[in-house]
Parts: sequence; structure tokens; C-alpha cells
Amino acid sequence: MNAAQDQVALRHQFQVKGGPPVVQSVTAKLPPPPEPMCGPAQLAAASKLIVRRDAGLGDCLMILPTLTAIRQRFSQLEVVFQAPAAYTALLEGFAEVDEAIALNESPAGQPGPEMLLVDLSNYMERHPQAWQRPRIDLVGMAFGMASVSHAAIYHPTPQLLRQAKEWLTTHGCRAPTRIALALRGIYGHRSWLAPYVFELARRLTAKGRDVLIFDADAHAPQCPRPRDLRQTGSVISAYGLELPLVAALLAGCDAAVVPDTGLLHLAACVGLPFVAIFGPVPPQLRLNYYENYRCLTAEKKVACVPCCEGPRHIRCSYECLWEITPSMVETALHQLLSQANPSYSAKVTNGFCGKPAF
Repeated sequence: MNAAQDQVALRHQFQVKGGPPVVQSVTAKLPPPPEPMCGPAQLAAASKLIVRRDAGLGDCLMILPTLTAIRQRFSQLEVVFQAPAAYTALLEGFAEVDEAIALNESPAGQPGPEMLLVDLSNYMERHPQAWQRPRIDLVGMAFGMASVSHAAIYHPTPQLLRQAKEWLTTHGCRAPTRIALALRGIYGHRSWLAPYVFELARRLTAKGRDVLIFDADAHAPQCPRPRDLRQTGSVISAYGLELPLVAALLAGCDAAVVPDTGLLHLAACVGLPFVAIFGPVPPQLRLNYYENYRCLTAEKKVACVPCCEGPRHIRCSYECLWEITPSMVETALHQLLSQANPSYSAKVTNGFCGKPAF
């Protein structure tokens, strides 16, 4: 099996624990990107800005704080976001974006001084400070300006909230508290381990909490049926849903447990408290400017953390992820909700003090 095939196989499989990780570094073949790609003078002279990003959901959402700063300073600009088709409906729900189009669509109009096209695909990955500066900062540097120091805000529409309420009712979600879990990310080395996700779900439902497990794949593995039928909470598979509905469901949860994936950034955008689980990537590169979260990492337990990212992981046993256990995450979740709701600690034996339902 060649390296490329091996990488694809590892994206949705979790190896058995054992042995130190074997990481093979790959030197970037592309030159560093220009810095900045455009400046305030060009933005002031333009009437339309097309921002292109061919990457995952989290990378697209980390561009939005900079677009907020641009819109505040250059109010004449119409902002078009060109991204993977699966993200366009969600991106159009942000105030920073006037229009979202798919990567294979052509922006209306002809390129010129009045229409700027800024292609951020591979920009952050090629940047010399990719491992020193938060990714949100790197986006700001591409435009020669600082980004806004907070996450973008997503407000689900009333129609989406009604749809989410109907979905929850249909799937039997009735407990006073809902916890969102992310099953996997696009890469195995940036996902928590599936057995751990399911074990945490079992622990939470045994204490009377409903658990929504999210995954982009409609055919993702199902959580095993509980042995103890006395549990009062339910595990609900929220697989293969459109992203606007996912955002609305997150907005109705009390907290989330998310690895270094797009769901982490979406949780931040809807204002949901979350426990972040990080493997090889330094958390500060992703979590800067976010609020109301707890972060778990094995950086002090595994010598190779932090290490390479993305396709540079050819073979790895994910020791850094095995070190972050369901018990540790449950404790962090308890602390997070206790901080957000002081009355929670007094009522923990009867389940979480959930916020009002939809």
C-alpha cells in the first residue's frame, strides 16, 4: 500500500493502542505565499471581494472574523465566499457574507480593480508562521490587517429552530439536558477515538442526559446498545445532516465535546460551551479568541506532541488521543457546566441543569 492509500485508510480507522507513533515529515514543495495578498488600499478601491478557500469547515469558519473586520472598515464591499458546496448554505447565514458560491461556480462579473479575488487555498498551510501564529491571525495577515478578536456569530433562523425542534421530537430527545459529541473529523489524527466517544455517551445517558452524536457520513458507525436499560437518557445519531440544521441543533444543546474539527468552530459560532480535545496540533493555533471552553491535550504525556499535521501523518498509533480518556472528558465537561451554571453542582445527582428547550 502506498503512502496516499495508507493515509485514506487511516482517515476513518482507529488503530489498536501500542507502540510509539511513527511520523514521517514531508517538506512543503510550494513556495511561501505573498504577504499580504492584498492591502487596505485595494480593499478601499474595490466594490466586491471574492474570498476563495478550498479546505475544511473549520478553516472556512476561521476566515469569518477577518471578514467582519473588513466589513466594518470597508462598508462598500460586497463579500462573496467561494467554498466547498457543502458549506455554502451555512456560510450565507453569517452576517459577514453577502453570497456563498461553490468552488466550481464562477463569480459574477469580470476581474478588475473593482472586484478582488483572494484565493486563500493553501495560504495558511504554506505560511512560514503556520505553526507559530493562530490561524485566525494568519488570515488577517493575508489582508494586511488584524482580525477581530472573537469568533464569528451564527444565528439560526426561526425556521431552522423549528426544524431542529421537530427533528429532536421525532428522534425521542426528551431529557432536560443535551450534550453534542463529534464522532470523527476528516482525519484520524484530529479525531477523538470512536470507542471513547461511545463510552462517554454511555456515561452521560446513564446520568439522564440526551446525547447527540454528529458525523458528516450518514452511514457512520452506530453507538452500541446500552446494557443497562435503566438509563434515562438517549443516544441519537445526527449523521449526514445539512450544516444549517447541525448549527440549529448545536444552538439547542447545553455543551459539546469536540476534537480539532469543524464542529469545534461551529460550536464557538453558536455560543455553545465546549470541551476541546487536541492530539498533535497545538491548541493555541485554533482556540485563540474563543471563549467558554475547556481544552484537553496530551502534550505533557506524549513526547512527540505537537507534531506534523494533515497528510504528513503517514503512520501513527494516535497515542496522544488514547491518553485523553472518557473519564477525563466527563470531568472537564462537569467543570465547564458548573462554571456556566453554579446551580449545576447542587443538582448533578439528578442530571444537568439544562437550558430551556427550543
